[in-house]
Amino acid sequence: MRTLLSTVIAFVTDRPASHFRRRAAVTALGAAAALAALPAMAQTPPFPGGPVTLIVPYAAGGLTDNLARALGQRLAERWGQPVIVDNRAGGGTVIGTAAAARAPADGRTLLVTSFGFTTNPFMMANLPYKQSALEPLAMIAVAPAILFVHPSVPADDVPSLVKYIRSSGKPFSFASSGNGSSPHIGAELFASQIGATIVHVPYKGNGPGLNDLIGGQVQGMFDSKAALAFVKAGKLKALGISSLKPSTLAPDLKPIAQSGVPELAHFATASWFGVLVPEGTPKPVQTRLHADIRAVLDTPDMREAIDRAGVEPLPMTQAEFAAYLKSEAERWGPVIRAKNIKSD
Repeated sequence: MRTLLSTVIAFVTDRPASHFRRRAAVTALGAAAALAALPAMAQTPPFPGGPVTLIVPYAAGGLTDNLARALGQRLAERWGQPVIVDNRAGGGTVIGTAAAARAPADGRTLLVTSFGFTTNPFMMANLPYKQSALEPLAMIAVAPAILFVHPSVPADDVPSLVKYIRSSGKPFSFASSGNGSSPHIGAELFASQIGATIVHVPYKGNGPGLNDLIGGQVQGMFDSKAALAFVKAGKLKALGISSLKPSTLAPDLKPIAQSGVPELAHFATASWFGVLVPEGTPKPVQTRLHADIRAVLDTPDMREAIDRAGVEPLPMTQAEFAAYLKSEAERWGPVIRAKNIKSD
């Protein structure tokens, strides 16, 4: 039948029947190959191709961990793939960061980290990873700090605090959540810009430091908006916030940079929270990851989770996030070196 049909078409088109027999054979082979490929295509898992791990170099229950879990839950729903939060605390975030730096660059291992990523290279010798081994992917949020003082400090705003520190004749004491923490380095930057000396009192976490501030054992501390509850109770005073512009976290507080003290005109310090990927992760994969993370961050329930955490969303392109981390290193490197700050 096929030979007869080829012969008829050959007669009408003035082409030899053998030509059409060859074409039919090629077409049949192509169709068979396409059909054979269909099951394989159908079995290809959706992006990103399997379970995803979010490495968090902090203990469970902290702010970075809470943000990672909120993000992971929504990414799992979007991808239809499991997203696992892997807490690898210890070594001042070095243990978890090193694990992420060694992970396969396939888009299925992400690092959710914070402030220490940019400061550790200045505070620690012989890190077990190169900073370039992880590429900035997406910013999640930032948390500018609020400057709190004990009620016994004779200052109700930043200018009067600066005047008191300069004239008291003794160092002002600042609590922090530990050596090399953002409250510690922020306090050192504040002191260096006003030309003062401080006594740094490190604690194992914000809670113990805040307790001693309320008790009057220390005079000041940079802490989160959660401590504003103690201001309402009359146990602390809040003098300013460490953002360059007014912040939605504390709209009634003036930025320290806008307090009228010339030396503090550019003062800013904040904890940031973001996502990085192992170096060499394919650019198309990075682009898709960034787009999906941004889409999740823009959802109302994720914005609500960010607000509950006491931080501000800060949408950025991937290039903007990379530039932000570079500027953070340039800001804190000189302060850390000048004060010879070492991590716990």
